[in-house]
Amino acid sequence: MNHSLHMMTQRLELLPCSLQVAQAAGIKNKSQVERLLGVGIPNDWCTSEVQDLLFKYTQILAGDV
Repeated sequence: MNHSLHMMTQRLELLPCSLQVAQAAGIKNKSQVERLLGVGIPNDWCTSEVQDLLFKYTQILAGDV
């Protein structure tokens, strides 16, 4: 992991979104995202706008753009 892209406060942790997480989130595979991140996710976690963004993001990460 690139530690310069990892930020943490008392209430929030931000880290780069891996290709695996983006792919799982893009197809709304909640259980896989939870397993990969080690966190629980609310049921209404992925809107269609987020899903569209994740689809484009996975293409960028995979080098298909």
